Amino acid sequence: MSARSWCIILLCLNNLFESESQFRLPESYKSVPNIIRGAGYPAEEHRALTPDGYILQLHRIPTGRGLSRSSGVNKKAVLILHGVFGCSSNFILMGPGKSLGFMLADAGYDVWLGNLRGNRHTAHLNLTRDNPKFWEYSFHEHGKYDVPVLIDKVLAVTGQSSLLYIGHSMGTTSFFITASLRPEYNHKVVAFVGLAPAVYFDHMKWLADFLLKSLKIVNWLRERGFMTLGLPPVLMELFIRSVCSTKNPRDNFCVFMTQNLVGENFDQVDPNVTTQMMTRVQPASWRQFEHYGKIALTSVFTSLDDGVLGDAKPYNLSNIRVPIVLLYGENDQIAEKSQVMRLARELNNTGMLEQIEPACSLPKFNHVDFLFSKDIAPLLNKPLVQKVKQLFEKYSYR
Repeated sequence: MSARSWCIILLCLNNLFESESQFRLPESYKSVPNIIRGAGYPAEEHRALTPDGYILQLHRIPTGRGLSRSSGVNKKAVLILHGVFGCSSNFILMGPGKSLGFMLADAGYDVWLGNLRGNRHTAHLNLTRDNPKFWEYSFHEHGKYDVPVLIDKVLAVTGQSSLLYIGHSMGTTSFFITASLRPEYNHKVVAFVGLAPAVYFDHMKWLADFLLKSLKIVNWLRERGFMTLGLPPVLMELFIRSVCSTKNPRDNFCVFMTQNLVGENFDQVDPNVTTQMMTRVQPASWRQFEHYGKIALTSVFTSLDDGVLGDAKPYNLSNIRVPIVLLYGENDQIAEKSQVMRLARELNNTGMLEQIEPACSLPKFNHVDFLFSKDIAPLLNKPLVQKVKQLFEKYSYR
């Protein structure tokens, strides 16, 4: 790292500690139900318990804005799940008329925003978040344990026999693991919509190689109690205040950092939304990135070997019996187009691929534009709400 880079980091840290005494919990840290209610919608909070003791919150929007509670009875249910560093708030932060959660509720659906183990809307029966054992998971456990109990909770509360599942990034990875390992859940999902589906990463072998070669450092950090990637909310807010306050997208450090990671598309950036998004970045387990790194290096969608001979096994995508729609970004550097096409070819062999297409007509649409694009409603969410309607009409009685 250059001397200039270290100077920037030290300057940022200096600003953090100078401003810490003036810290106030940001507006974005209102609870998710309170954000929903503040937008004029009803909200409920539910909990699902996994077999290994994790408590997962679900945030429900049972009806559209201004409608009575009774109008939410017997409505078709939609479960939406987030990606790495994400949570249920990802699908409401853009507000009514823009965010997918609100738009689906206004279209007449019973909307459930789920949370996968690790983010701040989850806990454990016996383990505190400071306990290293709390963080001993990857998205394998998301798919094997979390997704099934979230689906079961939605169906139990609503009385429906099946739901439609929408996932973004790691929320898609988790679905493919569930449908591969737990084929009985294929019958509980009407259809699946994958936004920026994250399964193959041949284009990121260099990064995977770097991550896996850094495991000695990671293990050293783990031994000293650093079990996650991510800052506590207070430090994250202070960091963002220090380096992400400028309104010009091209001069905003948070915007610059995210755009370089996921694919440049400055025209669709609202710095205010990016700042709000960054204040809600969630912690993630090191094992999640170790797992993604293994998939990238081996070019196999496989479980993570825990050191037991033969423990790692490829996920069998041929077990999937759910109609699938895949939407990708032309400029997505994480779920890169060629890798989504590879996934599509494999799913096509199962006869379950309903559709694969660009998320929108923009050639620079990237990984976070699926959540926070300035023009997300006309570009993605309005057509997506129509696609949900079509999928329910076509497959509700399969």
